[in-house]
Amino acid sequence: MAGDAKALVSQFLQAWQRERDHKIKICLFGQPGAGKSSLINELAGQRVARVSQDTDTTRQAQSVECPDVIYVDLPGYDTSLFPENAYFSAFNPLQYDLFLCVFAGKLHEADVEFFGKIARTGRVCLFVRNKCDGLYDPSCSLEELEEKITRDVHHLVGPREQVVFTSCRRNRPAAERGIPELERAMGALLPEAQRDRFFRHAKAYTEEALLVKRKAAERSLKKFMVLAAANGLNPVIGMDAALDSQILKSLYRAIREAFGVSEKEVQPEGPSSQVVKKLAEGVTGERVTKGLTWLLRKKASGKVAKVIPVVGGAAVMGFNAGSMYFLGEKYIDACWEYALERLQAEIQMGEP
Repeated sequence: MAGDAKALVSQFLQAWQRERDHKIKICLFGQPGAGKSSLINELAGQRVARVSQDTDTTRQAQSVECPDVIYVDLPGYDTSLFPENAYFSAFNPLQYDLFLCVFAGKLHEADVEFFGKIARTGRVCLFVRNKCDGLYDPSCSLEELEEKITRDVHHLVGPREQVVFTSCRRNRPAAERGIPELERAMGALLPEAQRDRFFRHAKAYTEEALLVKRKAAERSLKKFMVLAAANGLNPVIGMDAALDSQILKSLYRAIREAFGVSEKEVQPEGPSSQVVKKLAEGVTGERVTKGLTWLLRKKASGKVAKVIPVVGGAAVMGFNAGSMYFLGEKYIDACWEYALERLQAEIQMGEP
């Protein structure tokens, strides 16, 4: 029996790892100097892509791998380095889930042509007018200037394509530079199955965006537990503490990644942390105190029953899955509070 349970746990964790490894692929294309690398850094919330003043920095596809997303900064299409007839064979751009056409002046003819080719294959693309902090025309307002640029883009690629205005120059809050709007637009274009994963990854520049992350983490928790139950994983604390530990560690890791915090930054606190510690040490259930067992049994009832499926006519729940769900909720609360305090400090300091 124990051997079968270990095999099921192993299969589940392997399936979860395969899902993590199958990352969303987002391609940025546009002419040299448009600020694609800087935009990747804004989306990731840290300096992960190489940025240079050289307008022809990208001489090969620059890949930036994050926990849920891979960003690829493609070199300029139909340039002297990468002419049209060799571009698709060199970079295989049709492998990506979402395209961002990044431009900093007028939309280049080569980018329009490249968009036409990927659009004919059913790929979705978002047009990003970057470096909008440099937009100025004494004869009209900024809103009128943006409307004019949008009309020009629609004239070249069609009226249904969305245009977002951004700036990567951190002299103003991110919300005023269009970064949160870009993230929302990107999430809306991704399939539902990938949307939560993208929002879990994307840097939260506003409390609204952080709340989206929390909701995504809560859905991830429910999915994690439902998948576990559906695969027959019924980890009773005390039956096999080592198996409980594996599942709980994986669950905590997924929650931390949703909020972009490290294990050192957020530690479980209170009575539930003692259970986590015991599980991590491989302590058997007989040595888990009655007080902790009572606490988890009390806290894990109620709404957890709504997310655990019925298998073979019986609810796959009880103390086991309910306890894990309670610990997950507590950890989401801890990560949320830390991330919110961090965001508020960043806003006060002017960093976002």
